[in-house]
Amino acid sequence: MEEPTHNSETENWYAVYTLPRAEKSLSKLFRKYKIESFLPLVPTKRKWSDRWKIIDLPLFSSYVFVKIPFWKEKAKILMLPGSHHFIFHKGTPATIPEEDIELLRIMVSSFPDRIKSEQKEALQPGKKVKILTGPFQGHSAEIIKLQTKVTILVKFPMMNQLVSAEFHIDDLSWEQS
Repeated sequence: MEEPTHNSETENWYAVYTLPRAEKSLSKLFRKYKIESFLPLVPTKRKWSDRWKIIDLPLFSSYVFVKIPFWKEKAKILMLPGSHHFIFHKGTPATIPEEDIELLRIMVSSFPDRIKSEQKEALQPGKKVKILTGPFQGHSAEIIKLQTKVTILVKFPMMNQLVSAEFHIDDLSWEQS
């Protein structure tokens, strides 16, 4: 991330944090309002009850990139449904270099089946997560350990005993500490 330019007329790339699973709808709104944006999507194989299907999922969950003059357009972006907040670094809006966005575009278009994004620090024991699906949907839990690359064990803090359950990583969202 580079240091931001505070000139209100300078357009830079910024990361907008979205509400859960709102990336595609927010990206569609950006196109509708002619706001330059980028949502890197990668094809992912998912199992339905009766078949396997390949769907395009965001490379970075809950993030869409926009190119705007920040101080002039930020309120307009944040008023759109699905938009939550901008990512800041050391108290200023975090800008993303044009080269990084271009590199992401090339990677997504040239190697969509080989590109992966991981949140390594988010998978560490002790991190808080929210359960997104199943009977525990909406409840918070804490990561105990990684079982496999896609399965983790969590414990529920409301219990006075250690009770753990195994979850697929796609069924969890990361809570802000």
